[in-house]
Amino acid sequence: MQFILLLRQAPRQLAFGALHSFGSSFGQTFLIALFVPFISASLALNETEFANIYAGITIGSALCLPVVGRWIDKVDILSYSLATMGLLALGCLMIATASNVWWLIAALFVLRLAGQGLMTHVSMTGIARYFSRHRGRALAIASFGFPLAEAILPATLLAMIALFGWRYTYGAAGVFIVLILIPLAILLIRSDARFRSAPSKTTPQTPKDSATTHKTDTLTDTAQTEPDQTSADTGHPRLFRSVYVWFCMPMLATPPLVMTALFFHQGAIANHKGIDLGWFAAGFTVFAITSVLGAFGSGPLIDKYSARRLFPWHLIPVMIGVLLLSLGTHPVMILIYMGLVGITTGFATTLRTAIIPELVPLDEIGAARSTLTAIMVLASAMGPAIYGWMFAADISIEVMLGLTIGGMAIVSVMSWISERPGFYVPPGVNPQGAE
Repeated sequence: MQFILLLRQAPRQLAFGALHSFGSSFGQTFLIALFVPFISASLALNETEFANIYAGITIGSALCLPVVGRWIDKVDILSYSLATMGLLALGCLMIATASNVWWLIAALFVLRLAGQGLMTHVSMTGIARYFSRHRGRALAIASFGFPLAEAILPATLLAMIALFGWRYTYGAAGVFIVLILIPLAILLIRSDARFRSAPSKTTPQTPKDSATTHKTDTLTDTAQTEPDQTSADTGHPRLFRSVYVWFCMPMLATPPLVMTALFFHQGAIANHKGIDLGWFAAGFTVFAITSVLGAFGSGPLIDKYSARRLFPWHLIPVMIGVLLLSLGTHPVMILIYMGLVGITTGFATTLRTAIIPELVPLDEIGAARSTLTAIMVLASAMGPAIYGWMFAADISIEVMLGLTIGGMAIVSVMSWISERPGFYVPPGVNPQGAE
């Protein structure tokens, strides 16, 4: 019921978030992967060469994200959105016209930075700083664009490739962004100055203070603010001055590292288990469904308990899934494993953004989130390589999966330890003066 009430009271803002999470797909790996065989054939690249190029570009875009991402804290979010969408459309048109490897590298860099990085950044940052009382639910609704794109676009674009060829298809994606997504973004929030404006140099009160000061029962109320007397504009988010974040950083990096690696090497796992790879393909349908359930299930829990309290526990489903994968040989086990991974993915999608306003003031959300996202992207780029080294060292898959479970358990304990007194510093409190 709360989801429905939230949609009724803030349909345009939530649609703006979902629009950007949907549009990010044009720079996401799952969609670009559809074009890899055709691009490789056109430019005479083998699979290894393309993979190396893609990994390098992913790392490069991640390194740029903290610099470009922090601008969202200083400018009108609609202007930032339009610039991001324009860059994404440019990337689509660039890759559609790529005739050599260097042009391909430039096109992929633009696509990855604008798509995976900045489109998602606009969606999650805008929602996180606008909603306070029901931030978890709002982020869950905005993140629905991700599975929606995964369900609709692959089949649609493959059909277009078959009819028109890969170049015209990616070119059409750029035209779609310019003619459909950009006008929709303008229509949704052009008259909403509150949502569009960059936050002032202020610090949110604690939820308790906010609850006592609000006179209305509006689901979209943002946190009340008071002047921040403890910080100067250092250009670096205060998030990293807290011991808490250093204990939680491995927890943020582990899901993208592990999941990307296991998905990347699923063929080797299937071959070792004697299971047809088609079971993994079917598992992605289960994964998409449970990731939606995880995201929408996490929203009310975040609003009730806070993202920080839930954070140490969200790897439990994927840990159970990997354990079942290591022990089982029946094909149905793949579906269960993928379903459990999807639950963690859904929780992580909302948690890793919802936790940031609990750690920094509203005017630093963009800078903090872009830096943390860059760390996660770097981890996802490293994952396949790390597991590839283990394969090269003849480490058995059972041992590899056991090490994965052990690693996730360690980072979960570290995140739990970070809740001890003195580790967590609320927004606006000087770390040196915290208990």
